[in-house]
Parts: sequence; C-alpha cells; structure tokens
Amino acid sequence: MHIKIFKYYSIAALLGIFVGIIGSLFMLLIKSTSHLLDNSLDYIKSIGGPVELFSAIISMVMIYSAWLLVKLVSLDASGSGVQEIEGALLHKRNILWRRVLPVKFIGGILAISAKLVVGREGPTIHIGGSLGEMIGEWFKLSRRRTDSLVAAGAAAGLAVAFNAPLAGILFVMEEMRTGFNFSFSNFSAVAISCVMSVIMLHYIVGSDPAIPMAVFSLPSLQSLWLFFIFGIVVGFVGLIFNIVLMKSLYKSDKLSSFSRDVYVILVGLIVGFLVYIRPEIVGGGYEIIEKSLTMNNSFLFLGIIFILRFIMTIVSYNTGVPGGIFAPMLALGTLLGLALANIFQWFSTDITVHTGMFAVVGMGALFASVVRAPVTGIVLVVEMTQNYSMILPLMVACLTATTVVQLAGNQPIYTQLLRRKLVSKVKNQIGALNE
Repeated sequence: MHIKIFKYYSIAALLGIFVGIIGSLFMLLIKSTSHLLDNSLDYIKSIGGPVELFSAIISMVMIYSAWLLVKLVSLDASGSGVQEIEGALLHKRNILWRRVLPVKFIGGILAISAKLVVGREGPTIHIGGSLGEMIGEWFKLSRRRTDSLVAAGAAAGLAVAFNAPLAGILFVMEEMRTGFNFSFSNFSAVAISCVMSVIMLHYIVGSDPAIPMAVFSLPSLQSLWLFFIFGIVVGFVGLIFNIVLMKSLYKSDKLSSFSRDVYVILVGLIVGFLVYIRPEIVGGGYEIIEKSLTMNNSFLFLGIIFILRFIMTIVSYNTGVPGGIFAPMLALGTLLGLALANIFQWFSTDITVHTGMFAVVGMGALFASVVRAPVTGIVLVVEMTQNYSMILPLMVACLTATTVVQLAGNQPIYTQLLRRKLVSKVKNQIGALNE
C-alpha cells in the first residue's frame, strides 16, 4: 500500500514538472513572439512603411492560422479548455491529448501573441489536464487515478500560469468539485503537482509576481461598506458578461464554415489595426493592468476603455481559437474598479482607501462572479499581486458579487460552456444519423 502511494505521488510530482516546463515555455514563447511583433512594427514605422496595414495583416494571418489548426486538427482545443477538463472529470468528454496538446500550444502562442483579447491561463489549464491524461495512459493507471491526475494537471496549469500554487489547488476543490474524487491521497497529488510546477516556473522564468502592483495596507473597517457596494455592482457586471458571452456563442454556432472563416479573418484584421492605433483595447490584459494605475484615471476614459475591452473580449472568444477569459476578466475587473473608485471618492474621505485597492479587489470580484469561485478569486489575486492585507476587502466584494449572480440564477460560466459543448455534440450526432 505504501509503495503504491509513493509511486502515485512520484507520478504527480513528475506531472507537475512537465506542466511547469511546458507552461513556462508557453509563457516565454508568447512573450518573445509578442516582442518580435512589436519590434517589427517599430522597424516598419522607422522606414516609413504602412504600419497599420502591416499590423492588421500579420495579426490576421496568425489568428486565422490558429483557427485553422483548431478546425482541421482538433475542435476540442478551441476556446479556454477549462470546460473540457470539467467534462472529462464528469466522464462526458474525452481528452484526446495527442491532438489537443500541439494545437493548444501552437495555436495559443499564435493567437495570444497576435494580441487577440484572450488569455494564456485557460489553455495552460487544458494543457496541464491533457498532460495528466497522457501520463495516466503512459503508466497504465486506472481510470480513477488518471482522473485525479487530470485534475492535478489542471491545477498545476493554473498555478504556473499565475504563479499561484494555492489558487491552483483551490480551483480544483471549488470549481471542479462535482467531478473531482476527493480523498487525502488525491488532494495531496494535486498539491504536489502545483508545488512542482511552480518550482519549475521559478527556475525557468523567475519568482516575480504575475502582476506587479503596489502593495496596499489594510483599509479601515469603516470603509468596508464601499467594497460591499462595489461587490454588488461587479456582481451585475459579471452576470451581464455571462449572459452576453453565452448568447453570442450560441449565435456564432449557427455560422457556416465559410462565414466562420470570414468572421475570424475580420476579427484578426480589426485586432491588428487596434494593436497600433489603440493598444490598450487589445491583448490578453496584463499590460493594461500594469499600466492602469498610471493611466488617465477619469471615469469617462476608464469607462470607455472598459466597454471597448468588454466587446473585444466577447468578439475574440467567439473566434474559437485557443485562448481563455481569465486574463481579460482580470483586466476588466481592474478597469471597473478604477472607474468606480472615482465615484466612491465623492462619498468617502477615508484616507486609508486608495483607488488602486479597487483595482485589486475588482480583479477578484469579477472573476468570482463569473466563475462562481469566490475563495479561488480571493487567493488568486492575493498570490498574483502579493496584497495580503487586502484579504478582508476581497472577501467582502467577492462573496457579495458571487451572491448576486447566484441569486439571479445564472450558472458558473464554465458549466454553461460545458453544456454548450455537450449540446453541440448531440446535434452533430443527430445530424450524422440523419445523413
């Protein structure tokens, strides 16, 4: 018995190493490819070339290439991938890792580097879960043990994407609880994988926080009512985000193959054009988060950027290329927090409250409301920004925002995305039978 447990934990550690290495390479290749594109634009500008046209064409080619990989090799690799892992744990979806891994890796690099408004975190989670399936198959483990490795790989994927090992563990416990076979050994396997993946991240990339921000002191207890009101507003924004995203996806599912290709090409051209004209509107979100505290912080400016990024997030995710909504959500939460901080200043003169606090809390609250995982949202933001003193305001806002969406009867976004996949699968099977 002890030997079996030791073997199981050793395999979990090996999985964490794999996820850490591939997740780190995924991150570095996205960053280096993005920098290469930026340098290319600078060169075109220096010689007086048509920068806008060049940028639009390059982004279009990269984004359309990512879509072709999905279309021709693995449709399962489209979008975030979190719903695919949840479906696999519920035994409603199969992880075809031989197809998914290369498409998710290469397609993700192409789409995210091209500044499409999608994030690397969902794909990294999908890659991690797929590696869990792969290793389970390699070692000929039982279905029950392989499922646990799929969950452990997904957790390690989130951990390495955000440099947040605790959030990775909590994400599986909170978001994937219906499919995860909880036991002490399985929980330990998840924790071991997360730890090993982050160790590899620190070794390859470094130990800097995922989002470098100012570290704030704990605001006064008298100011917590502001974060409660903020949580209510964010809850309604999260509800609107879920509704708009799902309605748009169901509409895009009705597009013909040709119309889908045209749509992806047009989105690619628009994104590429905006890369040069208004770069704050496109991209995964980390750059706008880092710049947000030093930007023009008027309510009108931040509100306009928020609305435009909201639209571009929906439009980008509808392309179906590999890319998630984690980072775009965090960026939206940051912008929303800074915008509303301008209004809260009219009602409070508390000197312990800084506008940047609402940026930090906004990230966690919007994530919590959309995903319905408040504890993960709290710990994730704390680990990413190292704002440990913000736990209490985060708890107030995240729990409030989650409650708003729950009372509205709107299910977690990944539950809805999984249902869409299952409905699409049934329709395809019925269509095949009719033929």
